[in-house]
Parts: sequence; structure tokens; C-alpha cells
Amino acid sequence: LKETDIPHRTKMCEQVIMTWKKYYKVLKVELGAFCRTMGRISFTVDIWSDVNRSPYLAITGHWI
Repeated sequence: LKETDIPHRTKMCEQVIMTWKKYYKVLKVELGAFCRTMGRISFTVDIWSDVNRSPYLAITGHWI
């Protein structure tokens, strides 16, 4: 394994943001009808790693 095989942290950040933006468009369409009839949903997102560098992603939705 060479250092060039591991993506830089900024590249990973760009990839996560790009992937989220693509998925957000799909999610917005899927939840659009629900939100118009049932209310609004607020999302909170958090990304972190533990001491062993295991990655975690949490997405919480709150129906308002």
C-alpha cells in the first residue's frame, strides 16, 4: 500500500459533499409530497470518528 493509494482528506470531503448533493436532490423529490401534506422535516447531520479512526455518519430527521 502506497501513500498515493489513500485519498487526501480534502478529496474525501469533496466526494462526501458531492455525493450528498446528488442524494439530496433525490430525497427532496421523494419527501416533497409528504412535506406538503404532512408538515415539514428538519434534518441534522454529523460525521465523526472514534479513537480507532472508525468513521460514523448520523442523520436525524425531525418532523415538525
